[in-house]
Amino acid sequence: MEPVLLDPPGSRSAPQGLPHWPYAQAVDDALTARSIPSGTVRAGHHGLERGLTSYMMLAWDVSRASGRGGIRLDWEERQGWYYALTGLNSYDVLLYTVVTALRTPVADPERVAAVAAELVRFRRVPDAEYREEWEGARDVRTAACEFRRSCLSWPFPAAGGRRRLQDGPDSWTICVLSSRRSTRIGSLC
Repeated sequence: MEPVLLDPPGSRSAPQGLPHWPYAQAVDDALTARSIPSGTVRAGHHGLERGLTSYMMLAWDVSRASGRGGIRLDWEERQGWYYALTGLNSYDVLLYTVVTALRTPVADPERVAAVAAELVRFRRVPDAEYREEWEGARDVRTAACEFRRSCLSWPFPAAGGRRRLQDGPDSWTICVLSSRRSTRIGSLC
């Protein structure tokens, strides 16, 4: 069985606007290896109002899932994995909640596939906790950070009245400096 994903615009190593593409490919490969490729794959990034964060959506309609409806797995770069039990119409969401079995935002694709298999076949989340992060997680986070920097055209190191504060090892908050005060305008990475 062949993977579902097609190559996005841009080069293979640097797809345009999809810093999480290597993760999407790894998840798709793991699903294909388990013989449960999703029927719909959507990958992209949110707008500026949501911080240009990356997302992925995988869906199995009623013909691919057990029970009386479909399954949808949603991933967001900073929040991790969520799932939806859908009705006959994929927009009819009966339940939407966090995937409690996946305890890290960039979970190992094999673990994501294990959860997906349980959801697709039995409409339930496995009674396990997976804490393994994917080996390429750091590279995806770095690519996402660079993507946001390029979209916002913010020079680094800080110039022109902006300063960056390091919140954590891979997390920065951008502040706009004025003569009166410093105002946080959002988290960049």
